[in-house]
Amino acid sequence: MEELILFLVGILVSAFGTIIGFGGGVFMVPILIIFFGYNIEIAIGSTMAALVPASVIASVFNLRDRSIDYVVGTLIQLPAVVGTVLGAFMVAFLPVFKLQFIFALFVVAIGATMFGPKKKKVRSKRSGVMYRMRRIPTSFIRKNRAKHLAYRINGGLVSAFGFVSGVMAGLFGIGGGFVQTPAMIKLFRIPPQIATSTSLFILVITSFTGLISHFLLGNVMWSRCLPIVAAFALGALGGNLVKKRSGPQGLKMEKLIGIGLFLAGFGVLLNLAIKSHFGFSF
Repeated sequence: MEELILFLVGILVSAFGTIIGFGGGVFMVPILIIFFGYNIEIAIGSTMAALVPASVIASVFNLRDRSIDYVVGTLIQLPAVVGTVLGAFMVAFLPVFKLQFIFALFVVAIGATMFGPKKKKVRSKRSGVMYRMRRIPTSFIRKNRAKHLAYRINGGLVSAFGFVSGVMAGLFGIGGGFVQTPAMIKLFRIPPQIATSTSLFILVITSFTGLISHFLLGNVMWSRCLPIVAAFALGALGGNLVKKRSGPQGLKMEKLIGIGLFLAGFGVLLNLAIKSHFGFSF
């Protein structure tokens, strides 16, 4: 009975994570620990294993849909790898627990603000700091002819953000998907369907490297993680079918991302509580 409940929960988490571009790892780890009795290392290793097929399935759908921006994905991912290594070294010198607590509250607050009514600003798209920064020398136009979309990005700014998100991942021991997706939409004005697809493409690389690392550390027990792997694969399939049927505007993406941020912030707070109780870091 417990295995069936875990399987169904994995499907729901993966489907929701696929729709909003987070992947679902930040939700699944505390669920496995609190409700299913996994220890911290096995929970993380199992989630990493489950994210690999889920992100691959989602990216295959998005590849066929032509909604992945490989340039933006590369500009974020490469600096993020360097930032992750630096963040891991910074753990020894900074008050990580306090910083992570503040960060989690910040994520919850940002998620809550996305439920507020939109303020109509006549000049919002052509004014402000981010608009000016997107037009400095390393700026260029990206066009997605399949979706009839065009948007301006600043390569240097996107790379800097990738580095910062990597530092946070290494410093706090969390995935960067739930930071990268809303930032691509809100800061860089990348269309939501492109942002979520690109974030899941990035997750293919990060989840695979995470799986290898945790496998070598002995944190991947196939007997315990295979049901989660199957559930995440099925959830990714279902999430993509929902996205395809609903269309780019049918899901009210910003509201769903707000819910995801709200839940992710609480997930990080739960991780903190578990870490402080057991004395582990992850």
